[in-house]
Order: sequence, then C-alpha cells, then structure tokens
Amino acid sequence: MIRGTTPTLEFTLPFDTSLIAKMYITMAQNGKMALEKTLSDCNCSGTSVSLTLTQEDTLILQQQPRSLAEIQIRVRTTAGEALASDIMSVYVGRILKEGVI
Repeated sequence: MIRGTTPTLEFTLPFDTSLIAKMYITMAQNGKMALEKTLSDCNCSGTSVSLTLTQEDTLILQQQPRSLAEIQIRVRTTAGEALASDIMSVYVGRILKEGVI
C-alpha cells in the first residue's frame, strides 16, 4: 500500500457476511491504532469484504523506510459470537510529494 493512494483491501471470511452484526477493521503502526473502519465503510458480498481507503486514510500512515502497518478484522455475528482474524502486515510505501491530489 502506498501513502496518498486509494487502495481497495479485500478479505475473504470463512462465513457469509450476512451473519455479521458488527465489524471493525483496525490498522495500527508502531503499536498504536492509526485507522479504524466499520461495517458501514465496507462492501460485503458472500464471504468477501472489501474496503476502499481514501487518500486521507493512507496519509495517516507513517512514512518511514521499510514501514509496516498491521491490520486486523474483528466481528460480532448475529448469533453473538465475537471473532478476530490473525493480524496481517502490509508494507507502507513512501511518496515524494505529501498531501492529497
């Protein structure tokens, strides 16, 4: 993922997304939460969840050489189960000109 861009993150869940009552997609860097999105920010179909980030979203991420962001999905199902994904890491690429275009 490159800062200042609008990437679409796609996740495949082991169950149908119609069973999700509440969801958080959290991104962190250096042990601190940087960005959080909810079910209403996502597009869901079958077992697929997609989330398109804005330029402002990706500019929140810190720009450092070899910088990583961590991503985790947490959901509560309509049956009341609380589930969490493994923590995923994604490389955060630098940009030379700061800001939204």
